[in-house]
Amino acid sequence: MILKDKTVIITGGTRGLGKELCLEFAKNGCNVIFTYSRSQTESKKVKIEIEKLGVTAKFFKLNLLSPDNINQFCEIIKKENINFDFLINNAASGVMKNSIETTEKHWDWTMQVNVKGPWLLSKNLSKNINKKGKIINISSPGSTKVLNNYFSIGVSKAALESLTRYMAYDLAKDDISVNSISASLLETDAIKHFPNQEEIKSILSRKNPKQKKLIPNDVAKFAVSLCSEAGDMVIGQNILIDGGDTLLLR
Repeated sequence: MILKDKTVIITGGTRGLGKELCLEFAKNGCNVIFTYSRSQTESKKVKIEIEKLGVTAKFFKLNLLSPDNINQFCEIIKKENINFDFLINNAASGVMKNSIETTEKHWDWTMQVNVKGPWLLSKNLSKNINKKGKIINISSPGSTKVLNNYFSIGVSKAALESLTRYMAYDLAKDDISVNSISASLLETDAIKHFPNQEEIKSILSRKNPKQKKLIPNDVAKFAVSLCSEAGDMVIGQNILIDGGDTLLLR
C-alpha cells in the first residue's frame, strides 16, 4: 500500500475513470474524498465500495459550472481543516459539435468546467495540500489530435495542459508537483454520448503496438504511481497513456 494514510480529492468520482481512480487509490491505502454533480444515490454506493477496501470515504456535491459553488466547496475543505495529499481534477464536460456548430454558450460551458474549474480548485486548495503533494489534471489526446465534433473539449484540454505547466512552475517552490495524464479513448459511459459512434467503435477496436485494450484501471494505476515518491521529480509534464497508439500513422 504505497499511499497508506494519505488522502486524495477526486472530482467526478461516481462513474467511469473517476470511480476507477477512487477504487485504485483506496486499494493502495489512500483515504478518498470525491465529488459528484448529479446522483447522490450513486455516490453513496461508491462510498460503500471504497470503505470496503479499509479506508475512509467522503463525498460532496460540486457544480464546476458555478465559481461560487467551487469557492464554497473549497471553504468547506478549509473550515473542516481537511489537509490532503493529492488532488485529481478528473471531472469534465463538453458539447460534441465541430468548430462551426459550437455556440458561445457551448464554448463558455466547456471552458468553465474543464479549465477554469480545475484552476480555481488547484489555486484555492493549494494551501491545504501537504508537503510532497501532487495535483493531476486528466487531459485527452484531443488536445493535439483532431477528433470529429470534439472541438470545444479538445481546445479545453489543450488549455488544461498549458495550465498544468504554469501551475507546476508556480507551485514547485511549495513542494507540490503538478502534471497531467492524457489517456487515449476509454470505453466508459461517457463515450455513449458521442454522436459519431461508428468512428468511436473504429478507434476502440483498432490494435495498438501493445496489442492490448486500454482500460480505465491502466490510467488509475499510473496515477497512483505518479502520486507516490516515484513521482516527486516529475513536474509540469503531460504523460500519454495509449499503449503506443499515437506512434502509428492512422
